[in-house]
Amino acid sequence: MFLALMIAAGIVAVTVIVVVAMRSWGKDVERTEAELHEPGTRTVAYDVPPGRDPAELMAALTHAGYRAVEEHPGRLLIACPQDDDPAKVKTLLAEA
Repeated sequence: MFLALMIAAGIVAVTVIVVVAMRSWGKDVERTEAELHEPGTRTVAYDVPPGRDPAELMAALTHAGYRAVEEHPGRLLIACPQDDDPAKVKTLLAEA
């Protein structure tokens, strides 16, 4: 009986941790998306070529220090605060 309660408590604890982590990640994505859609924020939209994984491209952008969201399936919205960022982003995505 005690073992069953310990297992149930462990399952509940892990479930709560996962839910809290997913909620935090979702809020981060929402915050980034809101920032990228603010007036005056320079962005570039990139249509993901057929057969390419948007997550792979997002990882390359994040690794290079850019903030991006998947605006809708097949389209990325990338923050480009510097004047030369759009060209850098397009080169980065072409090489990724």
